[in-house]
Amino acid sequence: MQLETKVQIARATLSLLTLVASLFLLGVLVIVLCVGFDINPFRETTTSFLVAAFVGLIGVAIVLVLLNLATNVSLIADTKITELKVESRPGLMRKATIAFLSAAVAIVAVIFAGTYFSKERYLAVVRGQAEEVLRENGTLLDEVGRLLASGKAEDYKRVSEIRDFLENQRSELPELTVIYSGKFEGKLTLNAINRSIDYDEEKKTYRPTYYTCTANRDCEYLASFFSGRKGAIMQKYSVRGDDFFIYVPVEGKEALFVLLFERRNNYGKIGS
Repeated sequence: MQLETKVQIARATLSLLTLVASLFLLGVLVIVLCVGFDINPFRETTTSFLVAAFVGLIGVAIVLVLLNLATNVSLIADTKITELKVESRPGLMRKATIAFLSAAVAIVAVIFAGTYFSKERYLAVVRGQAEEVLRENGTLLDEVGRLLASGKAEDYKRVSEIRDFLENQRSELPELTVIYSGKFEGKLTLNAINRSIDYDEEKKTYRPTYYTCTANRDCEYLASFFSGRKGAIMQKYSVRGDDFFIYVPVEGKEALFVLLFERRNNYGKIGS
């Protein structure tokens, strides 16, 4: 093999290992962003693919060892540059650095933009399904209002059955909680009916379950609605994590209540 060919192979090996190291560092950047901010804009299949690709880059230790070895080979080859009169390309390192930083900025933008649009799209789909189910079951909502107003123990069981029915009308419909108001020593309380209720079939007794609101999310909204102010559908999601909430206020003829659709979405919408 000619000496000029050996020099070119050494340079090509170094360039290839530098590319692998760059991809590995970009992968580290993605992991730091997703884990640090508790976000994931990728779908399940894409997430599995990215994890496999990351593992396939061998690992930091092996990459660094190979990169060091390639550098030593390159240094040996560089001693022949003068003799062979192989001209180096000026500004190559600067261009490579700019390209790496540009790729890093692009990845950061994709991660955050993908997370935002993923959550907005997910909320839109879920809200559309929820509104469709409620439109189709208006008579049941009227019945819920009447049952909550009666205050009888067996009526709360019926409300729980209606809740179960509404929740299972769509495969992708989130968990449903019925929030209604009560009184404790003259103070407003928030009660909830979800997948399980404290109802004694034999004694025909019902113990309400308190709903714990969250500051800066729904406390003010619920207090305002149950105080008599007109409410509108509210949807929110956590900035960090994947918690989604859709509040649908229902002004029944005899009682006010809120239908809370809540779900945790583990994956985003980027990829497959």
